[in-house]
Amino acid sequence: MRMLLRIVPLSLLAVLMFGADVDIEAAKKAEQRECIACHGLRFIHTQRLSRAAWQKELDKMAGWGAEMKDRQLLLDYLTAEYGDTKPIPQAPLSSDGSKKK
Repeated sequence: MRMLLRIVPLSLLAVLMFGADVDIEAAKKAEQRECIACHGLRFIHTQRLSRAAWQKELDKMAGWGAEMKDRQLLLDYLTAEYGDTKPIPQAPLSSDGSKKK
């Protein structure tokens, strides 16, 4: 019984920290539907934010009138794909290796 009392809270903590599995395809559709009405996806995909920072961004977008059908799905997706632990993407390069303008 004591072991169970230790395992359950740790399991719940893991779910809270790392989130549940994200339905990537559904999340990408939500991103297309709900985000690109105001800005391009590059703006999102180049960000690397913590879960709390993504939450603030979604709050800000909602304050500006963005309608989010499944906000939790978007938050889980943005955190999983563009979280602050992910590497920052490099700027696209031209064929000669210089940065594109």
